[in-house]
Amino acid sequence: MCSEEVVTVGSDERLGLVVERMRADSIRRVPVVDGGKVVGIVALGDLAMERDPESALADISAARPNR
Repeated sequence: MCSEEVVTVGSDERLGLVVERMRADSIRRVPVVDGGKVVGIVALGDLAMERDPESALADISAARPNR
């Protein structure tokens, strides 16, 4: 199912604000835009690696793909 309204953040957005938006909208990934173009994606796993590197989610996110 696709979202009707896509939540995005700017490339200069503070990490704390990105976390707040993801939490408020219950989303796991948010596109990062700059000048109207998507330049990246912040995922829940990225935040786990940054904020709590010892967590299970950080371990999973940092692991090499098994495919």
